Amino acid sequence: MSRPRTVLVAAGLAVSLLVSGCSALEKTLDGGSVAGDFPSRNVEIMVPAAPGGGWDLTARQFQHVVQEKKLLGERAVSVVNVTGAGGAVGISKLVTKNRKDPHTLMITGLVMVGALTLNQSQITVSDTTPIATLTAEQEVLVVKSDSPLKSLKDLVELYEADPSKVSWGGGTIGGTDHITAGTLVKAAGADPSKVKYISYSGGGEATAAILSGDVTVGISGLSEFEEQITAGKMRVLATSGTEPVTLNGKQLPTMKSEGYDAEVQNWRAIVAPPDVPAADRQRLIDFVTKVNQSPEWAEIRKKNGWTDFFKTGDDATRFIAEETTRVQALEKELRIL
Repeated sequence: MSRPRTVLVAAGLAVSLLVSGCSALEKTLDGGSVAGDFPSRNVEIMVPAAPGGGWDLTARQFQHVVQEKKLLGERAVSVVNVTGAGGAVGISKLVTKNRKDPHTLMITGLVMVGALTLNQSQITVSDTTPIATLTAEQEVLVVKSDSPLKSLKDLVELYEADPSKVSWGGGTIGGTDHITAGTLVKAAGADPSKVKYISYSGGGEATAAILSGDVTVGISGLSEFEEQITAGKMRVLATSGTEPVTLNGKQLPTMKSEGYDAEVQNWRAIVAPPDVPAADRQRLIDFVTKVNQSPEWAEIRKKNGWTDFFKTGDDATRFIAEETTRVQALEKELRIL
C-alpha cells in the first residue's frame, strides 16, 4: 500500500516543479531580465526625432542628471534617436519590438499626440506605459512691433470679421502651434475650420515671416521668439499657459487673462513599452521621481524656461488619454484629418 502513495507524492512533486518552472518563465521578460528587477542592465532612452530638438534636449539633460547623480548605480543610460513621421516610427518600435522591457524608455509629448492623430496612426501614446509627465513650455502669440493689432482681442475680432484676413504662422501642421491657434479660436466661439495656418520647417523661417508681415500672427515656444521680443521687434499678444510669465520685468498676458478660456501647454513625458510588469513600473516611477526632485533637474528647467509639470503613474496615464481625446477632436474641427 505504501508504493502507490510514493508514486502519488512523486507525481505531485513533479507537477509542483512544473508549475513553479512555468511561473518563473512567465516572470522572464522578452529582453531577458526578470520582472521586478529593474535595472538589471543598462537603460536606453529613445528620442523619436532627429538630434537637436526639444525631445532630444530633454532626453540628454535627463541622461546628464542620471549619470551625474548615479541614479542607476553602476548601470549606464544612453540616448538613441529614431526618426520618422513625427515620432510614429519610434513609438511603433517601442510598442511592437520593446514590449514588456522596462530598460527601453521614450520621450514623448503633445507634438507626438498631434502628429499621430494627423497621420491617423493606429498606435497612440496611450498604447505605451506612461511613467511621468516631466515639463511643460508655454506657447506665445506674437505680432511684429508695428502691427495694428495691439491685443489678443484685436486679433480675435479681426478673425471673427473675416478669417481669411488672419494668417497664423508656426511649426508642423497639427503640432502644438497649430493646436494653440485652434484652441483660441474655439474658445472665442469662432469656427476653427477657417484657420489659415502656414507651417514653417524651422524657427528662423517663422521669425522672418512674422517680421516681414507674411503672416498676421506667429505662434511658438516663448524661447523661440524671446530675442526678438526683447529687441522690440515683436509684441506679445498672449501666452498659452495658466500662470503668467514675466519677461524683462514685465508680466505677459495669458489667453485666459485676456478673457478666453483656453490653455495649451507643450508638455513632454517619459514612457515605457506596453505590458511592463507592475513592479518594474513602480521602480521606474521611483527612478524618474528622483530625477525630478534633484537640484540639477530644477536648474535645467530654469535654464530652459520649462515649467515643472510632474505627474506620475495613473495621473500621467489619465492626462495623456485626455490630451489625446482633446487633440483628436480639435484636429477634426480644424479639418486637417
